[in-house]
Amino acid sequence: MITSFLVKAVSPVPIRFETYTGFSVRGMFYALLRSADEDLARSIHEANTISPYSTSVLETRRQGMLFSGTVAAGEPFSFRVGCLDGKVSDAIGRAIAGRWPPLMRVRNADALLQEVQVSVWRPPQQLRVEENMRIEVRFLTPTYFRSTQHNPSILRRLLPRRFRRSVRPVYRYVILPDPYYLFRGLARLYKRFCDPGIGNRSYAEWLLEGGIALETFSGLRVHKVYDEKGRWSRGFTGKALYAIPRDLFDRKMAELTLRLLELARYSNVGGNRTAGFGVIDYRVLGRGDDEGADRR
Repeated sequence: MITSFLVKAVSPVPIRFETYTGFSVRGMFYALLRSADEDLARSIHEANTISPYSTSVLETRRQGMLFSGTVAAGEPFSFRVGCLDGKVSDAIGRAIAGRWPPLMRVRNADALLQEVQVSVWRPPQQLRVEENMRIEVRFLTPTYFRSTQHNPSILRRLLPRRFRRSVRPVYRYVILPDPYYLFRGLARLYKRFCDPGIGNRSYAEWLLEGGIALETFSGLRVHKVYDEKGRWSRGFTGKALYAIPRDLFDRKMAELTLRLLELARYSNVGGNRTAGFGVIDYRVLGRGDDEGADRR
């Protein structure tokens, strides 16, 4: 069970964000979690595993999604926290419900909590899929994927194995809406937090065969954002249209793909999910639908 908390608040003074607001939201997540369960907060922060939560950036009605800038005094703002684990969602729920007065520290201000909307998601049992369906994904905040390379170079492979040194993994950053990295990463999240029994390997092999193809994209833009220590990260925003080739259509794989995209609305995608990166939305397009058609 996945739980999402949409927190709405307002500050009596202006709040200036010179760095990416997603990092501030992550700080607020940990402040809430520590107030309810300090041991859990410490274990999540120190763990070298898939993080059981995600966050969004700050958002206002006037400015939309705010990567950096200023929230004016009295201007309502909101952010989302997605909890992929029951212990985390229980702790965040207790932290929010138990705050009195209902204030939250946001950089230089004590913001007043106005409203909290809670939604719960479980993987649907059945989904409607079609052979000719296409999927439009909108990447709303900076997104990037990691490619890990473990294998030695061709020249090193020519050496006898006993003379080879161990090769440390090399991390490459993919700043494109590559379908393999997008859906492979979501499949790992789904296996970890939703269904340990899914055929993760067979799905990855289907992706490698070209099970989901990038048909077209539009409005792609690369952003460079900074954290409090001046370290930068890059990611893309924009829209991508994916299609399942007719000769590779597999109903089971197509249904899993839609479940993964539903999960992505709560988990985000790619790297730095916990700091407001990789926020997406999607819709399914059938035969004769334009890219501007409604999702349902």
